[in-house]
Amino acid sequence: MGEAKKSNINNPYENLLYDDFFANYTSEHTRKNYKSDLVGFLIYLHDYAEKAPRVLRKVEREHIINYRNFLLESGGIGDSPCAPKTVARKLASLSSYFDYLVEKGEREFNPVKSVKRPRREVLKPTHALEKEQVQALFELLSQGDKESQSRFLHKALLTCFFMTGMRKAEILNLKFKDYREINDFHVFEFKGKGGKVGQKVLHPLAVAALEEYFEWMRSIGREHESEDWLFQPTRNPSDPTNLNKPLNPRTINEIISHYGKKIGLNFNISPHSARATFIGELLEAGVDIYSVAREVNHSSVKTTQEYDKRRKKLSDSPISKLRY
Repeated sequence: MGEAKKSNINNPYENLLYDDFFANYTSEHTRKNYKSDLVGFLIYLHDYAEKAPRVLRKVEREHIINYRNFLLESGGIGDSPCAPKTVARKLASLSSYFDYLVEKGEREFNPVKSVKRPRREVLKPTHALEKEQVQALFELLSQGDKESQSRFLHKALLTCFFMTGMRKAEILNLKFKDYREINDFHVFEFKGKGGKVGQKVLHPLAVAALEEYFEWMRSIGREHESEDWLFQPTRNPSDPTNLNKPLNPRTINEIISHYGKKIGLNFNISPHSARATFIGELLEAGVDIYSVAREVNHSSVKTTQEYDKRRKKLSDSPISKLRY
């Protein structure tokens, strides 16, 4: 197609995209997601769409509509339908890129803007834990495996996930300097989604678990320096001398899933389960939804509403208030 500058990427479809579009985004996670969504559309044009153009500057509204319908019908894993929320995100990625092409003068209009997006309903909600399950998890973490070199790390890590509601990438990228005390409050200063810098006030349980972890690190000769990663692996098989590095995202998933099974959960949990639990418990405690949305850096309260467990309780139906 020869539409764009070539990048140093192995996937040939990525060579059809302009590198400077992605350079505008500061988050590596965001760049990766945009690239994945755009490459997915190019693969669709090549493999599925009959008589479709092979260059984005010739794509029309009808091609976008057909792509949306394809995603909703069989565009997911194993030819299953994509969730409406996923489809909406993919179309948003496409729209951003076409806006960019318009700015570059390669297109006269953005063909995605007038295409109706599916309602962002959650077909498969994230598994949030009940309060009793979180208590069982914390009790297990407090007891710990005396033989495990990782018990202090695991306790601090999971306590922070469940007591802050922070995203996995936000916790993963914390440096020791990001943990500080301000006006008698212990806080994390972190870079959130979209590059926003935020502060998170820490619950005493999280502070206690962190201090215990730091003390253990000092006892084995690995005292944190300002620029060190906050959460570091206890071992590195590929390079045993290099332990001052962030945890692998997959490792975090495995740790949380492991402890979920240890307390007898019959469903898999992830870092996002901890975030969903945090949001749901704040709403259950009566915190107004706007405050919760600000606390977890949601740009819209509609996103926060997806985690509201109160909507699932039949006993809370307003029908009981009727008096004829």
